[in-house]
Amino acid sequence: MELKQYQRDVLKEVGRFARTYAMTRDAATAYGIFMNAIGLTPGKDGIERYRDDLGGVPKVCVKVPTGGGKTFIGACAIDVLSDALPSHDEVVVWLVPRREILVQTLRNFRNPEHFLRMRLDRDFAGRVEVLDKEDGLRGRSFSAATVGDQLTLFVLSYDSFKNKDGRRAYAENSSLAGLTAYQQDVGTAVDVEGADDTALISALAGTNPIVIVDESHHAGSKLSLDMLRNLNPRFVLELTATPGKGANVIAQATARQLKREEMVKLPVVVYRRPDKRTTISDAVMLQRRLEAIAEQDEVRTGRYIRPIVLFQAERRGTEGAETYQKLKEKLVEGGIPEEQIAVRTGDVDEIGGSDLMSRECPIRFIITVEALAEGWDCPFAYVLATVANKSSQVSVEQIVGRVLRQPYAVRAGARSLNIAYVLTASADFDATLEQVVRGLNGVGFSQEDVASVDTEPTAVQGRIDFSAPDVEGGGTASTGDEEDDLNLDGFDLRVSGDGSGFRTDGGASSIDEFLAESGSVEERFEHEVDSENASSFLLNGLGGGSNVYRMREAVAESASALAVSQFMIRVDGGLFTDDETWKPLDREDLLVEFKLSRCGIDCVSINPLTFSEARKIDLADDVDEYRIRQLDLSERNNMTMLFATMTDEGKRDSLKAAVLNAMSGQFKSTYGRSQLAQYIGRVVDDMDMPVVEECYKSASDVARAVADAVRSLADDFCEACFGKLLSRGDVRLEPEYRFPESVVQANPMTSYDKGLYEAEDGRVDGLERRMVDLLANSQRVKWWHRVVERKAGEFSINGFVNHYPDFLALRNDGVLMAIETKGEHLGEDAKRKLRLGTRWADMAGAGFQYFMVFEREAPDADNAFTLAEFGSEILG
Repeated sequence: MELKQYQRDVLKEVGRFARTYAMTRDAATAYGIFMNAIGLTPGKDGIERYRDDLGGVPKVCVKVPTGGGKTFIGACAIDVLSDALPSHDEVVVWLVPRREILVQTLRNFRNPEHFLRMRLDRDFAGRVEVLDKEDGLRGRSFSAATVGDQLTLFVLSYDSFKNKDGRRAYAENSSLAGLTAYQQDVGTAVDVEGADDTALISALAGTNPIVIVDESHHAGSKLSLDMLRNLNPRFVLELTATPGKGANVIAQATARQLKREEMVKLPVVVYRRPDKRTTISDAVMLQRRLEAIAEQDEVRTGRYIRPIVLFQAERRGTEGAETYQKLKEKLVEGGIPEEQIAVRTGDVDEIGGSDLMSRECPIRFIITVEALAEGWDCPFAYVLATVANKSSQVSVEQIVGRVLRQPYAVRAGARSLNIAYVLTASADFDATLEQVVRGLNGVGFSQEDVASVDTEPTAVQGRIDFSAPDVEGGGTASTGDEEDDLNLDGFDLRVSGDGSGFRTDGGASSIDEFLAESGSVEERFEHEVDSENASSFLLNGLGGGSNVYRMREAVAESASALAVSQFMIRVDGGLFTDDETWKPLDREDLLVEFKLSRCGIDCVSINPLTFSEARKIDLADDVDEYRIRQLDLSERNNMTMLFATMTDEGKRDSLKAAVLNAMSGQFKSTYGRSQLAQYIGRVVDDMDMPVVEECYKSASDVARAVADAVRSLADDFCEACFGKLLSRGDVRLEPEYRFPESVVQANPMTSYDKGLYEAEDGRVDGLERRMVDLLANSQRVKWWHRVVERKAGEFSINGFVNHYPDFLALRNDGVLMAIETKGEHLGEDAKRKLRLGTRWADMAGAGFQYFMVFEREAPDADNAFTLAEFGSEILG
């Protein structure tokens, strides 16, 4: 089996990290270097810092959706890691969560004809030994001679060292005495707490093994981490579709990459049936039709496929539930040969060691409850049919991933063999769809991978509702008010002899319609996948940064090609050169020459009668948090008495200090502490003594009044300075800003169409939300983006104020709109933004427009609109 491109990309990243670690010998440092190389910084922009669970031993994670070949990637990674981190003892411990996966993994690695073993044999020149726990306890092929001469791969369960039976691995073991004595001699022995020097865990720890943790989201407990520490690994590689919180994700594949590389059956099409009788009969008919299509496809491709249906029965504890045994009996009574049906539940396993992909295997229907989780692997599974009363909640969440693998990892010739099917009679169809989406999320996919073939918009993608009549002769669908008992009496499910594959009384037509619709869906899905950039990797999830979102593939090209105009200011080269450079203008550049000493104080509006009473901020009585409280009578009296003992000059000095102290550090840094102190001094010195005495009770209100005046003076200065610099040519407009490939969204919003990124900032309300709705549903809008003020990487109209418009939106005619939403009041701040935005748009040219949008009443000014006017005149 050759590596797919995304698998090669993942392995390349694993090797790059391992080599970085080999140079630094510090996992956290290597992680920082690794992330910086791809434009991410741990601890910033939603990317979590490296989580060191193992005291400096590197533990990193690879995220690959179900069906993407995680095990194959892990097998190939052994050679990559061995090359980067060579050791005398080539020992690998491969950990799996459950017995089923343990048996399957051992069987595959021991089979010389299986691609996993073939890969290991190729990488290690055939010198490979695959051992289980019992082999290790007996010392079979695990000695001082073998560990240095071959790859020794231990396949173990998480419980191998954790439960009661696992204590055997800590006990004295004479079979390993030779190996552990050798480790003592050469200085590689490790003292494992609670273990004998000759124990299996001690012997493994002495080899300093590479550890592969399969389905690592199950291994986050303290016991699991203790087990990893006891193994003394030199490197831990986690494999999972759903990394847990804090996983150090360094590489990942996407669902669309898997579809492009023909690894999975996507989309998943969800089909609503009127009752469970119809669900069962349609599932059987769908299997027969798919098998007939597969037989025709085999003639062209030579690949054998026998589609399998998974019937998910209700739990036996459910009142009126159809248990797996009763369902099997009904299927047999309906004409399905018993050998074609197998039950696989927590306590019944009729599949056993059957090779479900063999021509000799007759199984076409598997009845389960929720037992088929990770590790159950059969690419022939195509249909999931939930057999439940309409009012019951049968969870498909844990099982939907079992129908995703593509047979032979090669696209079939028939479109209907490239998608997966879910049939349900649930009364709450939307709830079932949500379960399907959650199930796909649980194995690394998303809602986009559930197909929508409805003719009407739905809240959740994936609805198919042909509302076919009851299969038994045109009866009406069940209302759901009563439980629809399973009744297959007189219903013939046997294969007919006329080549149609069915003996039925009318239901096949709906299946043919369903397959035709599904084929169209798969064609559209394939087109969307093929139109995407084949080399794109989602940053979402790397480094645990689950709130990092990339541009949507459908609009990324238009946004990436767009250079948005921003103001640039000339910067002298300095004392030693005549060279000059240009940089993006910041309002701080205009404030360099701003002097408060040149400004009057008449703009400071202070009226003690409007000040609120004094307040104190103190710790709460019951929690370690601060609360705002009124001063009690004694505290007010103490302040009055203290102030009364001062001289008039002392009172003024005390008020000046209190006002300056009440201003924020950032404000004092922007305008200069010394300048502010002098300006405050002039304001206070101009007060009458009664006003000084009243102001002292509310120094924070005085500080607020002074700060408002200073900002207004600074804004006037900056606007005047900006105009002069433009006239002199020291400020100009250049196509400078480009949209980042990804953004961090602490409050992601995905519920509206046409966002530029996979998620936009969700902190919108009132008028802003109505604007989002308008942009998302406008036929003239290609994409929109919610701008977050002062967020790193965001666009601003950087003139005499740093103006972050609320939205940017690209129209289909190529015009980029900067949109600011405002309430009914046009204050001075809004007037400045409107003047700046208008000037920016006029200078930027025909490809850019600026709008200030008001809810109900807009001022008589250029580029000012009401929301209704904006919708009809600009987007209409």
